[in-house]
Amino acid sequence: MHVKEVAPNHPLVQAFKGNGLTHVDEPYFFNNAYFDYNFRPLLYIEIDKLEGMKKEVDEKVNYVSWIKRHGKGRVFYSSPSHNAQSLDHPGLLQFFLDGLQYAVGDLKCDDSPIGK
Repeated sequence: MHVKEVAPNHPLVQAFKGNGLTHVDEPYFFNNAYFDYNFRPLLYIEIDKLEGMKKEVDEKVNYVSWIKRHGKGRVFYSSPSHNAQSLDHPGLLQFFLDGLQYAVGDLKCDDSPIGK
């Protein structure tokens, strides 16, 4: 599976250097969990390029990482992989660190929601 950056120039995805992340894993699909798009997407997968899907999904893109403001705080969500080998990828580890820096307020970036 190839995970791609939504906006390669966004500060939170700089660790991938425009190359995204390729790994072996299964994607998670949440039914209508993010239908209002009240977040800034960071990473995505193209669903039509996945092989071995057990059921059809209406969306063409699945956002696997995003950020948003919530009250006075910040949320960093990321589920690009739960494969242990992915945690050896320096870019993914840097991405997690950058996401945590955003969540605690040390990294400023565009977190405006994309909306419908």
